[in-house]
This record gives sequence, structure tokens and C-alpha cells, in this order.
Amino acid sequence: MNIMKIIGCILVIGSSSAVGFYFSGELKSRIEDLKEMRKLIGLLRGDIRYANTPLPEAIYAITRRHSSRFDMFFRYVSKQLSELSGETFSAIWRKAVELELLNSALTKKDKSNLIQLGENLGYLDKEMQLNTIDLYLSQIEDEITDLSKSAKERGYLYNTLGIMAGVFITIVMA
Repeated sequence: MNIMKIIGCILVIGSSSAVGFYFSGELKSRIEDLKEMRKLIGLLRGDIRYANTPLPEAIYAITRRHSSRFDMFFRYVSKQLSELSGETFSAIWRKAVELELLNSALTKKDKSNLIQLGENLGYLDKEMQLNTIDLYLSQIEDEITDLSKSAKERGYLYNTLGIMAGVFITIVMA
């Protein structure tokens, strides 16, 4: 029976430690996702500004030229825009965020900001689209800066709390 308690303690500590490492990894993934989205939206901005590309064509160009973890998102938007179904750009963008970004590390706030970008992009002229993209890029830059400053400490905190929670549960159970 003693060996069963030891195995149980090891499993509890191991699983709670894994949860701590999972949350630490999610934080790092969120930062990477935000950086990737910043890059892609920056490319979209460049296509609109310098190549005078209309928004649907600029989104299609991103899907052709760059592969990233957001491929399915931009492909969905591009496909829906090319079908000319009568849906507004903001509705297509919102649906793409809700359907294609489920497995990303982006939070509800990040997705809400992305949805707001889509609501303001679809019907504006070129200059207003660029200003909207600039606003979104500054928001995402601020978020990345804040997260990067605290990521090391919070990652360490998550890891330590996971291990300590496992030890605490083991002590209470034993």
C-alpha cells in the first residue's frame, strides 16, 4: 500500500507541475501569436498603402505569399470575399475570428480587438483603412510590450505555483 501512496504523490505533483508549465507555455504562445498577427496586418497595411491593392485582393495576396499559423483565418476571409455572397466584410471577418481562431493562444480581448479591426476596415476609404490598421497595430504593439515585460516573471510564477500546488495537495492527502 505504501508504494501506491508514493506513486499517487508522484502523479499528483507531476500533473500539477504539467498544468503550471502548460500555462507558462500558453503565455509564450500568446506573445508569438500576437507578433505573427502584427506582422500579417503590417503586410496587409503595406499592400493597401504602397501597392494600392483593394482589401480583398490584399488579403488574398497574404494567403498566397505567407504561410503562418493564421493561414486558415486569412484563407477563410479570402474565400468568403471571393464568393460574393452579399455578406458584409465585417460579418465575414467576425465569423472567421470566431471559427478559425478557436485553437490560437489569443485571448477574448485579442479576438475582440481583431473583430473591431474588421468592423472598421470593410467600408472605409483607403486613408481611413490605413488609420484603422495603424490604431490596431499600436494596440497590439502595446499588448506585446506589456506581455513581454511580465512574461518571464509570470512564466516562472506559473511553473512554481504548479509544483507547489502539487506538493501541497500531496501533503494534505498523505
